Amino acid sequence: MLSWLQPPGELPSLETSVQVWAVRLDDPGIDVERGHDLLSLAERERAARFKFAKHRRRYVAAHAALHEILGRYLRAQPRRLSFEVGANGKPKLTGETGIDFNLSHSEEMALIAVGRGRELGVDIEQVREKFEFEEVAERFFSAKEVAALRALPPALQRRAFYKCWTSKEAFLKAKGTGLSGALDEVDILLTDHRHVRIAAAVPGWRLCELASIVEYESALVCAGAPTGIHCYQWQPG
Repeated sequence: MLSWLQPPGELPSLETSVQVWAVRLDDPGIDVERGHDLLSLAERERAARFKFAKHRRRYVAAHAALHEILGRYLRAQPRRLSFEVGANGKPKLTGETGIDFNLSHSEEMALIAVGRGRELGVDIEQVREKFEFEEVAERFFSAKEVAALRALPPALQRRAFYKCWTSKEAFLKAKGTGLSGALDEVDILLTDHRHVRIAAAVPGWRLCELASIVEYESALVCAGAPTGIHCYQWQPG
């Protein structure tokens, strides 16, 4: 069973592992002004477009953490990192760094996945108790997924929906299609409300279990077969 750990002084090699960082965006220790200084011009412009201060603060916190985390792997100043957009709209570091990453955030939580030489995607969603997930499942899930969801006891269906949804989103983000891809492009096999896997129709991709977060569901998909998945808590410096 994975858990969110304090990062060691020396991180494991990215050659064979993928490392995922959990960021609490409303952490009172976050210095928003300092975080804003780390962002690129494009990120600052994006932050300025948020209507509500809460959402602006969370965006700055997530992207400042991304700069700091990637700076640690690259042994570079966080504010000197620059990003570009790939052919499919997927953000990446400028230049040949060899580092792959993906960011997802929902309400007050963000996840940042980091690897080397492998495509990866991560997704996190807050579980909303009043959200009518049945209609969304009917619209976006495959017939097999809808049938598997309905076969579960009603009390387990909501969590299972979010587990399936985040798994599909993580897969599309790993492929680089993101929301431009179809959610029914891949079948996620629901064995119960906690365990899922990608159907064999898309070989070469691994759906990885992450440590649990109260009130959230999350998923990581990566190319190949990393020997280790490490989950760390990010602490504001």
